[in-house]
Amino acid sequence: MALWRAAGLFLVLVLYGLLSAPAPAEIRLAEAAIGALLVLGVGLLRSLCVATGQTLLECDSPPWETPAVLALAVLLWCPLMRGVWLDWAPGDMVRDVVPLIYLFLPVLLAPMLRAAPDRAVGLLAGGLAVAGVGFALRWWRQADWGFGAVGVRAMADGGVYLLNAPSVLFAAIALPAFGIGMLMHGGWLRRAAGAVAILGGLLCLAALAGAVHRMALGLAAMAFAALGLWWLRRAPLAGLGVGVAALLFVALFPEALFGALERVAEKTRLAGANTRWEEAEAALGQALSSPAAFLFGQGWGALLANPAVGGWRVSYTHTLVTYALAKTGVIGLCALLAYLGGLAPRVLALLRSDPTLGWAVLGPLLMALGAHTSFKYLDTGLLLTLAMVAAERRKRLPPS
Repeated sequence: MALWRAAGLFLVLVLYGLLSAPAPAEIRLAEAAIGALLVLGVGLLRSLCVATGQTLLECDSPPWETPAVLALAVLLWCPLMRGVWLDWAPGDMVRDVVPLIYLFLPVLLAPMLRAAPDRAVGLLAGGLAVAGVGFALRWWRQADWGFGAVGVRAMADGGVYLLNAPSVLFAAIALPAFGIGMLMHGGWLRRAAGAVAILGGLLCLAALAGAVHRMALGLAAMAFAALGLWWLRRAPLAGLGVGVAALLFVALFPEALFGALERVAEKTRLAGANTRWEEAEAALGQALSSPAAFLFGQGWGALLANPAVGGWRVSYTHTLVTYALAKTGVIGLCALLAYLGGLAPRVLALLRSDPTLGWAVLGPLLMALGAHTSFKYLDTGLLLTLAMVAAERRKRLPPS
């Protein structure tokens, strides 16, 4: 059953990357199919056990699950009741509750996948990579396949912000890293698959560079630097070979690479921190508007006059901390930090046990949970699920 659930999640990610959007404006056939597959993957029994607290009585649960279940209860019911009390629009409340469920997908899915951890990790990682490449291809189609514009000018993100999906950065890191490992080990078929994987990763990296996604590019550079040092220590000759290949790539495409760096510097000069500090000040002001707002927030469905979008009243902020503070107050923020604090040791353990997968997961999570609206996206929750299942399994992915 665990294998079928993992296969269903793979199909969810394929549909997500090829037909849906990171933050869809409406529920279409693709979104309905994704929702149905997620419900089938979680199952009614697990949902009821989490909702009623039955999982707290399980003796064999890993240490992170208990605070996660408690945090979900606090973050679901307190802000929901607060939103109902303040009479916020039901549609706006749904737009907050669904991303909350996404963020807590590890609580719902990880226990269901433990029976087949290796297959589950492979299918989840493969699905996230396919989703990332799918989003990148759709963005390139919007950009009329203008590869020559990378490093020359900043290209438009597009109306649905496809490149904001954390799966794009995951694919940009994971596919080249695992592709290099496949080139170095195995027969011709494995090497051919490795070459395709590297090309897919470069396609995602080029898209992020074309749209000048500064944080994603910086995190990708950090991940590749860390993996390069690991390869040098583990297999010096292979590490040197990768270094030579990287230098050759720079020699072949100097204008695009150095042009991309110039575009990043220019965007930093013009945009700075994208009014994140002003946004944080607005969220703090809303939280301090009353003692109830300070403790419990304004509830799910509340709108914020956000300086980051020209002062329009919107249902989001660009950082998870300010979003949680405005909507759930100090109590909800503490519950959220307890949840993420319980997951953090598992992610760090994954960095030690499987550095390639660990760095591919860490970069998108730092972006999503640190300074980006993508904490509300489906792939963020599935990245957390992947990290939990991968950290708990006994075997690792094939060497890379």
